[in-house]
Amino acid sequence: MNILQRKLLSRRTLLRQSGVALALPLLESMQVGTAAEKPAPQRFLGILNYFSFHAPNLFPAEQGKGYTSTPYLKLIEEHRDDFTIISGLNNPDVRDGHASDKSFFTGAAHPSSPAFRNTISVDQVVAEQLGRKTRIGSLHLATSAGFSCSYTRNGVAIPSDSSPAKVFAKLFIDGTQQEVAAEVERIREGKSILDRVRGQAKSLEGSLTPGDREKMDQYFTSVRELEQRLKQAEEYARLPKPKPGTKLIEDPGPGEELVRFGNLLDVARLALATDLTRIVTMYYVGTSKTPSQPGTSFPYHELSHHGQDAGKLERLAILERDLISQWGLFVGRMKETREGNARLLDRTMVVFGAAMGNASSHDATNLPILVAGGGFRHGQHVQHDVKNPPPLCNLWVQVLNHMGVPAERFGSSRGSGIPGLEARA
Repeated sequence: MNILQRKLLSRRTLLRQSGVALALPLLESMQVGTAAEKPAPQRFLGILNYFSFHAPNLFPAEQGKGYTSTPYLKLIEEHRDDFTIISGLNNPDVRDGHASDKSFFTGAAHPSSPAFRNTISVDQVVAEQLGRKTRIGSLHLATSAGFSCSYTRNGVAIPSDSSPAKVFAKLFIDGTQQEVAAEVERIREGKSILDRVRGQAKSLEGSLTPGDREKMDQYFTSVRELEQRLKQAEEYARLPKPKPGTKLIEDPGPGEELVRFGNLLDVARLALATDLTRIVTMYYVGTSKTPSQPGTSFPYHELSHHGQDAGKLERLAILERDLISQWGLFVGRMKETREGNARLLDRTMVVFGAAMGNASSHDATNLPILVAGGGFRHGQHVQHDVKNPPPLCNLWVQVLNHMGVPAERFGSSRGSGIPGLEARA
C-alpha cells in the first residue's frame, strides 16, 4: 500500500508540473516566419455581441442579392458588396439564454447545465495549427474585463484584454533593455520548468505499465514541442516590434464601450496588417453611453428586455445603430488597408454575430450573423428555414477550411459550410 501511495503521489506531482508547463501562455504562437510563408496569408476575426440585435431592424424580408436594406443595414450600405447577412442559424442543444455565449464559437451543448464542460473554440483549433507562424498565436479582446469567448482544448476560457492602449503598447512599443532581458529570463524559466518536469517523468519510466509508457511518450513529444516554441519565443522577445505608422490608440472614458469597441477593432486591424497574428476574437459586452447621444445614459440590459415596448425599442435602436456603424467603419478601414496588391479585408474572414436571436426572450435561435471579407461572394442575404436550419458550427467548419486547417466536422456541424456562402472564383 505504501508503494502504491508513493507512485500515485509521484504521478500527481508530475501532472501538476506538466499542467504548469502546458498552460504557459501563447506557446503555440511563437515561430519566426520565413519569406516563403509571407504571400497571401488568410486571417480570421470573430466578434461576439452579447446582447444581440433587434431582428426586425437587421434582417431583410427578402433573400438573395436583391434584398431591401433594413434600418441597420442602411448604415453600412456603402459596404454592401463586401458582406453577407445570414439568418436562420442556431447551435443545436444550446437554448440557454445569456449562457449561450459560452457555446458561440464551440457549439458545446447545454452551457447552463451544472455539469457543463466547454470544448475548444474554433479560433484555438486554428491557433494550434497556424499560431506558430506569427509572433502572437491568437489575440483575445473584450470591451469588459472578465469576459471571454475563446476556449482551450480543455474548455478553459482564455483571458481577454480590454484596454486598447495596453494592447497597442504590448504589440507595437518596444521595451527597455531591462524589460527585454526580464522577458527573456521569464521564457528561460519556462524552459527550466520543462526540464525539471521531464526529469521527474524519466524517473518514473521503470515502474510504468506499457499503456502508461505510451502516454509518457506522447507527453515527452509535447514537452519537446513546447521547448521548440519557447526557443522561438526567446527569439521573438529579442526582435524589435513592428511599427504600425499610426498614433497611439488610447482608452475611452468610463461607460464608452462603443468607442472602446472601435478602438479595439483598430488595434486588431493593425495586428493583422503587420502579421503579428492571424487569429483574433472579440467580445462586445454592451454599453451605457453611445457616440450619437453624448451625455445620455442607456441601461442596455434593461433595454434589451424590451417586451416590445416602443420607448425601449427606440432607445435600444440608438445603441445598436451606433454599434453597426462602428463595425462599418472597421470594414471600411480594412478595405483601405493594402497588403501588396490586395485589400486586407479580402484576406480576412470577419464574422460578427450573437448567441441569442432575441435577447428580450432569451431565445437562442435565428442567430444574427454578418460575414465580411475573406474572398467570398457577398452582397446578399442568405436566409435559412428557422425550423430546419444548418448548425452554426457548419460556418466554423468553413472557417477552418478557409484558414487552411482541413476539417470535415466541428462541434455540432452537419456539413462543411453554410449553403449560399461561397468563395469567389
